[in-house]
Order: sequence, then C-alpha cells, then structure tokens
Amino acid sequence: MHMKRILSAIVAIPLLWLFILKGGALLFTLLVMAVAVIALTEYYPLVDDTTDLFGPLPLLGYASSLAMVGIAHWVASPWGVLLGVVLLNIPLGGFFLLSRFEQDPKVVKHLLSHVFGLLYIPMVLASVVRLRIAPEHGMMWIFTLLVTVAACDTGAFYAGTYLGKRKLCPSVSPGKTIEGFMGGMVAALLAGFVMKGLFLPDLGWFACLLLFPLAGAVGPLGDLFESAMKRASGIKDSGHIIPGHGGILDRIDALLFVAPLFYFFMMLSA
Repeated sequence: MHMKRILSAIVAIPLLWLFILKGGALLFTLLVMAVAVIALTEYYPLVDDTTDLFGPLPLLGYASSLAMVGIAHWVASPWGVLLGVVLLNIPLGGFFLLSRFEQDPKVVKHLLSHVFGLLYIPMVLASVVRLRIAPEHGMMWIFTLLVTVAACDTGAFYAGTYLGKRKLCPSVSPGKTIEGFMGGMVAALLAGFVMKGLFLPDLGWFACLLLFPLAGAVGPLGDLFESAMKRASGIKDSGHIIPGHGGILDRIDALLFVAPLFYFFMMLSA
C-alpha cells in the first residue's frame, strides 16, 4: 500500500504542477469542475447509503456543482450568485423528494445533507478558483496552498510516527496524535514562510504568523471531519480513483478546510 501511494504521487504531482503552470486559468477551472463532481459522487454515499448516484437529487447536485465552479471563474463578484444557487437547491430538491415522503420519511434529512454537500465541496472549491484567477500572484497562491497542505500532512505523519504518544481524537482516527498535530503545524509554518519569501512578497510577515499555523491546525480538522463521515457510514475510503490514496475526497479533505482561509488572507492582502 505504501509503495502504491509513492508511485501514485510520483505520477500525479508533476502532472498537477504542469497543469497549473501551463494549463491556464480556464483549464484549471475545468479541472476543479471535474474534482467537484467526483467528490460529490463520493460524498453522497458517506451521508446516505441508500443514495442512487444517478437519482434526481445527485444529478441536481452535479449540475449545481458545475455551475458554481463556473460562476466562480466567470462572474466578477460571485458569492451572492453562488449562495443563490445553493438556496435554489432547497425548493428544487424539495420538489424531487417530498413526493417520496410516504415511502421514505427521511427525505428532509436527505435534502439537508444535499445542501450541506454543496457548501462543503463546490462552494469551497469556488474559493480555490478565485485564488487561481487573482490578478496578483494567483498561481503562486495556489502553489502556496498546495505546498502548505502537503507540508502539514507530511509533518504530521512523521512527527506522529516517531514522536506520537497522546491520541488526538481516537474515536474518529485512532492513528492521529497530538504530537503529529503539532508537527503538522510547525511544518505548515516553515513551508509557508519559504513560499512567502519566494513567491508572495505582498503577504506581510504578521499575516504569515497567523495564516500558516492556522492552516496547519484546520487542515487536520478537515481530515478528521471526513474521517468522521466515513466512520459513521462504515466506509473505509471515499473512493478508489487514486491507487493507494483512496478517493478524491480523501485527498482534498484538508484542502477543503484550508482553502477558505487562504482566500480570506489573499483578500486582506489585496
């Protein structure tokens, strides 16, 4: 399994970096669209094991997800429109589900899970698109986000492996330790400082002291959040699209918590 993870990373990471560097903002947005839809196909079984991935509600979710990521790319001030798409899913989803109430009294729960999924995945990924198309250093913000999340994950893994003694949240993820959590924060801070010095000169050092430790803290929370969903549903991996790594959602769970933080700090430094 460990070798599969390494081989997958050796293939995927250079392709991703070339995609970001050479593909342009539009191609990057198309990639995010694909990631959003695939992540939703993995999310629905985690919150409802009776979900038909090609039923009316998931199809509405996929279409809304594509629209939301596209709006983030093409609309200058997209957040009100994005919220409108999410809110529109409430009556539309209710239209599809309420007719099934007699056969399935949990339709309201299904609708709430569906709406949360749009906030959790495409709404957050919209902030990644906004980072990429930022007029000042957009590409570098994306690289800094990816490097910080990766550094946090790597630092947490090695600190937890060699120093970990106290469990962080054993009921959700028995392997995670407080020492690993602290190691991830330190690694995120160091990686963030390097990226700021090389590629983000406009980001102040005080902002860095806030942003990167916070990123190192909320990234593992994103991982734990998805782990809690998987544990509640009895599913080990959200998918199997990446050998040795699980699904797309398994790979972006930390990023989904960190990306809004980066977008907020980018807006503050603009």
